[in-house]
Amino acid sequence: MPASAMGKSNNNPRAYGRQSCTKQFWKAGEYEGAPRNTRRQMDSSSTSGFDHARMHPKFLHSNATSHKWALGAFAELLDNALDEVHSGATYVNVDVLDNKKDGSKMLLVEDNGGGMDPEKMRKCMSLGYSEKSKMADTIGQYGNGFKTSTMRLGADVIVFSRSDRTQSIGLLSYTFLRSTAKEDIVVPILDYERRRGNETWGKMFRSSSENWDKSLETILEWSPFESERDLDHQFYMMKQHGTRIIIYNLWEDDEGNLELDLDTEAHDIQMRGVNRDEKNIQMAEQYPNSRHFLTYRHSLRSYAAILYLRLPTNFRIILRGKDVEHHNILNDLMWSEQITYRPKPIEKEETYIAKKTKKEKKDTNMVAEVTLGFVKDAKNHLDVQGFNVYHRNRLITPFWRVWNAAGSDGRGVIGVIEADYINPAHDKQGFEHTLLLDRLKQKLVETQKAYWSTNCHKIGYAPRRNVRAINEEREAAKSGSQRPVLDSNPDKSSSRKTPVLDSNPDESPSSKRPTSFRFKSRQVLFTQEITSRFEYK
Repeated sequence: MPASAMGKSNNNPRAYGRQSCTKQFWKAGEYEGAPRNTRRQMDSSSTSGFDHARMHPKFLHSNATSHKWALGAFAELLDNALDEVHSGATYVNVDVLDNKKDGSKMLLVEDNGGGMDPEKMRKCMSLGYSEKSKMADTIGQYGNGFKTSTMRLGADVIVFSRSDRTQSIGLLSYTFLRSTAKEDIVVPILDYERRRGNETWGKMFRSSSENWDKSLETILEWSPFESERDLDHQFYMMKQHGTRIIIYNLWEDDEGNLELDLDTEAHDIQMRGVNRDEKNIQMAEQYPNSRHFLTYRHSLRSYAAILYLRLPTNFRIILRGKDVEHHNILNDLMWSEQITYRPKPIEKEETYIAKKTKKEKKDTNMVAEVTLGFVKDAKNHLDVQGFNVYHRNRLITPFWRVWNAAGSDGRGVIGVIEADYINPAHDKQGFEHTLLLDRLKQKLVETQKAYWSTNCHKIGYAPRRNVRAINEEREAAKSGSQRPVLDSNPDKSSSRKTPVLDSNPDESPSSKRPTSFRFKSRQVLFTQEITSRFEYK
């Protein structure tokens, strides 16, 4: 497209779906596509005569590498199930199954939501489709989470989904595509519909019965199931409606062991390797209030417990036969404080919240409540710190360590914040690096430093701030008067403060001329007569 056309819309009514194009990378993915009522007309007319981009099966693997951390892939599947609460879902069940064909382990993720009709099943198996971005209170946005998450956990996945009138089976198999040397991603799908008073299910042919039979043959050859009866049994397991996802041919590590540890804990799925720290596991037993900080990296049960800031009262997360107990990190805090952060709007840039809610740029929702305090185990001087940053109820950055101070400064301070105005990255394990994120980090650093320097003496550390100055500041806040804030550099361990002389160096030391002092931490200027040696007590 010529540069002159970038950022400009075309007013030609015959140009279906033509939209303005942004030059900003992080906004380039906000492409809605054509309205449904014009999509078929576009497919038959506006794309005829063009070559179509082909997608090699290797893309399934490279796409899944966005999940560096396997437990983050589980989170995507839990998100999809939680979004089904709008369709009546009351649980998501994560379990381990045995593959009857070869005896290997498989993963099961199922929910009792509304299920998918044939159209939604095909979008689920395709890349980039998502209607959730247009729905309020849903987590999914990009239409890519199912593919990246399942392919990150195993080479193959088979999906069973039943809605009110239809049921479908879809196979996305990297093993099948590689073994048959496919040059494009081929997804066999079977569809059924209710017949005869809702008592039986009949085949639905989208093209021909021969293609339906070929899809069935492919699914039976490359899936864990040996007969159509075995496939039907999976629908029986889900009762009225829902979705049942089975991931198999799970990935292994360099030593030939499964990447996931399915044996150590009967009611958990854990990680092997670098994410597992035996010392942290032992400490979690001794310090229960720091347990999630110490174990979330390797334990799905620990991570799932803090994955959502709020859970619907009637919704359950079941992991290998046992409910995951939802946990709010705020319950682990003592001497907690809360501040309200209102970021300064960025000019010439539409914020995420403004776009989603169609409000003005200065949106009243651009506000974040930050709660922080000492974890109840802080008196043991554990190196536990960081902020759990949530977006639309979903944990994006667990225990984000924003202040990397030398020594022990900052230890024990935990915080929780819900930042809906910042856009998460595609893997939902971090945020897009924008100016808004930088400002948030800066604010959190300032907040943690102020809290630590004011309260660290309560948990046995040497005071980082002058006690007299702290008391004066508090009294000034209560009375509403303005007093100088004598704040130290929180990165220094000494409790004695040395003001930086900012006066004229030519002045005689004996002169009683008013002199300005600049304190390094907050750069507070005040004037005082110098009559004797200046000393804080």
